Amino acid sequence: MNKTRTIVCSIAIASMGLASLPSFAQPRQEARQDLREGRQDRREATRDIREGKRDLRQADTPRERREARQDIREGQRDRREARGDTREARQDLRYYNARSPEFRRGARLPVYLNNRTYVVNDWRGHRLSAPPRGYHWVQVGPDYVLVAIATGLIANLILSQ
Repeated sequence: MNKTRTIVCSIAIASMGLASLPSFAQPRQEARQDLREGRQDRREATRDIREGKRDLRQADTPRERREARQDIREGQRDRREARGDTREARQDLRYYNARSPEFRRGARLPVYLNNRTYVVNDWRGHRLSAPPRGYHWVQVGPDYVLVAIATGLIANLILSQ
């Protein structure tokens, strides 16, 4: 009876753990999709700029020139926005959690993650060990990274299950 209960509990716990796995993959898929859309938007904006320049060369009246310049400005603004979107998508794709190749012992933590926003001050509340002097815990997605404060070198990784 006790053995059966243990097996049933183990299966229930394992199924809960497996059910949460797709949630880790979902943000990466969304970031990839955002990256593709951003690149497509950038191509379209570049095409609009090219067409606006062609229209400007072929314009006969001042009104047509004004409209062509306006089209060029709009295309340039769209291209800038698309560039920012692709930059954000690349960062989301690259640094979603500490399982990526950039996070390993001896490597450096990216500078933008080594600030107060991500530093874990309440390490007991997160069930982490006390950091040695000169180190602090940084939360990266669901994972934790022990980092040297002065140099940003990664000393340890704790990956969530």
